[in-house]
Amino acid sequence: MMICFHGTADEISRVAGRPLLVLLTARDLPRMRVFELHHSRIHAHPSHNRYRLCARLSETTDEGRHL
Repeated sequence: MMICFHGTADEISRVAGRPLLVLLTARDLPRMRVFELHHSRIHAHPSHNRYRLCARLSETTDEGRHL
């Protein structure tokens, strides 16, 4: 799955510096899902201090195994 995060340099650096992301779901069980980032790219907006991080996510187990 491909996903993009938009934010300031500080916000993007927090996401980009983590190999795993934990996302909470509102309705699905399990309520917490773990994803690993692959092939991430950061794009800067030319006239604003805004950035976009795009990456592929693959769901993993909490032990790091891919599903």
